[in-house]
Amino acid sequence: MVASAHASRDLAAEALEDALGRLGPFGLYQRYVAIMLCIPNLLAAMYTLNYVFVADQVPFRCVVPECEGNYTQFHNPAAQALLPADSRCDRYLPLQDAGTVSCQREDFHQNDTKACNHFVYESMSTTFAEFDLGCREWMRTLVGTVRNAALPLALLLTGYISDTYGRRTAFCIFSAFAAVLGIVKGLSINYQMYVAMEFFEAALGYGFNSAGYVMMVELARPSLRASFACATGVAYGLGGMLFALIAWKIQYWRHLLYTVHSFALLLPLYWLLVDESPRWLHAKGRTEETVDIIKKAARWNKIQVSEEILFKLSDKDSMKSDSDSTSSNPWLRLLRSRVLVGRFAICSWCWVAVAFVYYGLTINSVSLSGDKYANFALNMSMEIVASLLIMMALERFGRKWSIFVAFLVCGVACVTPYFTSHAGAGLGMFFVGKLAITFAFNSMYVFTAELFPTSVRSSALAACSLVGRVGSILAPQTPLLSIYIQALLYGAFSCLAALAVLMVPETRRARLPRDVTDAEHIRGSSPSPAPAPAPADTPRTVVLSADT
Repeated sequence: MVASAHASRDLAAEALEDALGRLGPFGLYQRYVAIMLCIPNLLAAMYTLNYVFVADQVPFRCVVPECEGNYTQFHNPAAQALLPADSRCDRYLPLQDAGTVSCQREDFHQNDTKACNHFVYESMSTTFAEFDLGCREWMRTLVGTVRNAALPLALLLTGYISDTYGRRTAFCIFSAFAAVLGIVKGLSINYQMYVAMEFFEAALGYGFNSAGYVMMVELARPSLRASFACATGVAYGLGGMLFALIAWKIQYWRHLLYTVHSFALLLPLYWLLVDESPRWLHAKGRTEETVDIIKKAARWNKIQVSEEILFKLSDKDSMKSDSDSTSSNPWLRLLRSRVLVGRFAICSWCWVAVAFVYYGLTINSVSLSGDKYANFALNMSMEIVASLLIMMALERFGRKWSIFVAFLVCGVACVTPYFTSHAGAGLGMFFVGKLAITFAFNSMYVFTAELFPTSVRSSALAACSLVGRVGSILAPQTPLLSIYIQALLYGAFSCLAALAVLMVPETRRARLPRDVTDAEHIRGSSPSPAPAPAPADTPRTVVLSADT
């Protein structure tokens, strides 16, 4: 009886893979979905990293009330002469017999200082200035840590809602929260409200991008998953570069938040514009909706899918047993598998390392010499370069070895500048390291999604990313460390992650595992020799295997 149920589920799974395979590699329907799901990635970069500009430090100095009285302005040479050159947080003590208003140096102690109580800022364009965070750098860096601390909750919610109620449902719900809470964040009246809204906006609004990514991976054929990941990475990089331009044009932090978060008000319309993932529908036993989407995609691509395949796809008896199986706590079955538990632990460590190094380098990019907007844009352009490399490397050399090399190169690039004396070595190696870690970060999304079964794929990806947020929570605090300690940490994390990647199986061109058994025995094709390319004039109507 059990063997019969498994056989029925296997036939249904084969029918789904066959149907998706016969839609063609990249027809009109796949192009439409890919473009629609890349658009949110433009916004995801703005929402994930806006605190880099919104909470950025601006030049400030101590107020000298004995000299300035009630009228203060940042550029005041007389007041600046009364401040120690080696500290922005102290000022010279006034002499006891000094008048109420005096800017003469002889009216102040030569060496004795006192802590400043008030500060004046060059501009009020960021939360650092508006909420008066001068000489409280830890409160500024806390913003990024609080945001990243909310991401574990966001990923838990995303995984649960996405796997239980559907990828599209999760996308629409979380994108609505991202829009509304981001705008409310711009209305913050004090530092405490701003930090609280940063937490809730991340917790309730971050998940839309993760849900959209899973939808894209589940639609792509095995040989095109890297290309789809490339598209999302390019969109994320373009979004970051666009954000640098918007932040340069709109420098006041409230107006900047209003502008970028208002775009997300349109994303809930995706409920009408994008179909639910057919893999998720099929895994839940909703066969009629699955068939409808396959038929729609076939019409768009002008391809015929045989009635025999559609009949197997809509076999309610086999799907009922499949639905019962997947609904009986698939996580419990996964946790009973020593293979998948070990794989989950390895993936989680890799996520910790990649998140720590990626966000650490990104946050510190605005501290490089030169214009901070240009540096941030150049930093985000590494996303585009890395994504293009992903499209070539993941298919040619395989997931495992490509990610291994990326981690290793990043580790070496982070440490090398401190053993050379060349003036440009530091900047050059910084961008080499950022390129390598970006490659690894974007590739981990593909690799992790391919290592776990359909019933828990979204939750597993979210859970690995959740554990990895330990790294992103710690990363905003790295500006408080010396550059040598930072380099040592980045190098060590990257090299240890490179070794960990070697302990998981290759997934290149492997069929997405449907259940725990499939995932335990997953095996990708060898990266060498590379398969011969298909003839350029191959017609789109040729029937192709789903594993191609």
